[in-house]
This record gives sequence, C-alpha cells and structure tokens, in this order.
Amino acid sequence: MPTDSSPPPRQPTRRLLSGGGDTRSGGNARRLNTAAADTESFTATEPFDRARPRGAPAPATDSLPRWARGVVIGGVLLAVGMPAAVLLSRSVAVQGMLQEQSTSTADLVCTSGEGRANDSSSVFGWLFGGSHVRCSEWETREARQQRERAQAEANYLARERARQQRY
Repeated sequence: MPTDSSPPPRQPTRRLLSGGGDTRSGGNARRLNTAAADTESFTATEPFDRARPRGAPAPATDSLPRWARGVVIGGVLLAVGMPAAVLLSRSVAVQGMLQEQSTSTADLVCTSGEGRANDSSSVFGWLFGGSHVRCSEWETREARQQRERAQAEANYLARERARQQRY
C-alpha cells in the first residue's frame, strides 16, 4: 500500500471570541445555573465555517501589505489633487486679473482671459512651471461704460415690469 508522506491539509483553527459577557453579572461570561452546572456558556460567538462548493475560488487574501495600500492611495490622491490645485490657482489668477481690470481707469481693458502655463512642454512644466494670464477679449472704457449703463437700465426695466405684474 503506498503511503503519502505529505501532511494532511491544515484546517483553520477555531477561535472563541471572548466578549464582555452578561453585564448584569458584573461582566462575567460564565453563567452559573443549577441546570447547567457542568457546562460553561459564553456570550461570545464562534466563527461560522461555511462549506465552500466544489470549483469555487478560494477566498481572496490581502495581496498588498497595509503600508503599500497607503502608498497607492496616497499616490492616487496626489495624482488627482495636484492638477486640480493647479487649475484652481489659475482660475483664481484670472478672476483676480479681471476684477482688477474692472476697476481700472485705463482706456483699453481686458474683459475675458484664460490662465496658461509658462512651460507647457511637459507635465512637470505644466504642474510646476508657473502660470500667466492671457487676455482674449478687450474693450474700450467708453464701450464698457455704455454696456454697464445698458445692463443697469435693462435690470431696472425688468424690476419695474415684475412690480407692475404683482399689482
């Protein structure tokens, strides 16, 4: 009779999870009853071993250690956060420039612009190379004042129409 020298497959060890027990008995997990004096009863639970059907894959184990998962998650957050921060800073720079132009007394003012990278030849240049604002639309001070007067008049007429419709 051939003998197999390999050890039998290792069975998972059963653990008894010890809980705090019954709080009425001062936290003692043992119950002392007259009917069950020979046995001990615990309030903790024992893990349930569910039989795996044939051909089912083995349960997944953690393939990466905890620190490696942290590094991966940190890298993903950095890869998403850096471009978002750069785009936000360029948007703030454009809004600041347009706000400054709106109070300017110059004859020619910028009415629309966009933030651009100083060096957009590479990803690192785009991220760390700094940025500047490029103005895309210009108008004269007189045209701006006339546009603002027309907008104020249109707003006034809309308010008056709404007020008359209420009564």
